[in-house]
Amino acid sequence: MYLIKNGVVHVGDGTILKDCDILTKGSTIQKIGQGLDCPEAEVVDASGCEVFPGFIDPHSMIGALGIPSRSLDNQEKSDPITPELNVKYSVDPDELNGQEFYKSGITTVGLAPGNTNIMGGQIVVVKTAPMKMSRRIVKEKAALKCSVTASVKSVYGKQNKMPMTRMGSFWMLEEAIRKSEKSGGGTENQERDRVIQDVFDKKKMPVFAAAERIGEIAGLHHLMEEKQVPFVLVDGYEFGDVIEDMKRQHTGLILGNVNDGSRIAKHGMDLGKIKELAENGNKIAFTNSSSGSSEGREVFLWTAIEVFRAGVDAEEVVKMMTIHPAAMLGVGDRIGALREGMDADLSIYTGHPVKTYAARVKHSIINGEVVF
Repeated sequence: MYLIKNGVVHVGDGTILKDCDILTKGSTIQKIGQGLDCPEAEVVDASGCEVFPGFIDPHSMIGALGIPSRSLDNQEKSDPITPELNVKYSVDPDELNGQEFYKSGITTVGLAPGNTNIMGGQIVVVKTAPMKMSRRIVKEKAALKCSVTASVKSVYGKQNKMPMTRMGSFWMLEEAIRKSEKSGGGTENQERDRVIQDVFDKKKMPVFAAAERIGEIAGLHHLMEEKQVPFVLVDGYEFGDVIEDMKRQHTGLILGNVNDGSRIAKHGMDLGKIKELAENGNKIAFTNSSSGSSEGREVFLWTAIEVFRAGVDAEEVVKMMTIHPAAMLGVGDRIGALREGMDADLSIYTGHPVKTYAARVKHSIINGEVVF
């Protein structure tokens, strides 16, 4: 049991509570308010500090890359259509622990398949604290990861089989959906068809689709609009060139690591257009991934700072690090905001990490335990 005292509390939805206390009990938040008292609780002094919900990276590869050898256990390169796979079975807890995400305030990640398959498998949501996996898993099968990037063509082109072109990738994506619609569950790939039907017909699971360039992004919008399926765009470096499609279809955006090889310069990005999407109601989030691979935990914050510097309000950026990714992953009832009854995942900073590089994590609390 902890009593966090006298902090500037950022709820996650844009609300700021000054000189506020938070009482945790077990793994949940019990009470939020001013002047709280609980003699049996251990006091955490947050005076002069900023208190946030634990940040969420909804699309990370770290934990399944096989570092340092890079075995890439989250990328099944034998078949471009593998929606039935569960990335949970590729997770290496030691690799996930070694990254120490919580030292940058990231308390939850959505571990995702890579970009090499058109349908790569299902995302699992886990806490970043070094705990038993049974305590870390927030949600399995949180989203279906798809990709129409050049990575797909690169892998299967070397094998001299489809898809070797973007045209082939989109045909195979449409064909997989069509086959599942007609199968009635009677094919040899029943589980594969069931997952595709759950996503594209019954809308039980969201789609996270990786695309970088304008042609890839525009193609996804055309296909998903035709199928009447909302989706979340991953990486999406040229999103600004199709912003009207993004706004009309309310496409979510998980912005990839813009610092990797200066994506801003390479793709002529105008990060100021993020504000336009936010004002339209599109959900935005950030990730440390880039083109199907993940870098260090710091790049998550660097991207957030770049968006703030482009003119987006700091508390709007905080939403993109907390409540928006939680909603994308379907876990907004547990994480992403500081509210009574929700998971006690908190990041206590010496300053506002979106406004200054000088801000540092003072305490990181996950499932009600101080892990840093």
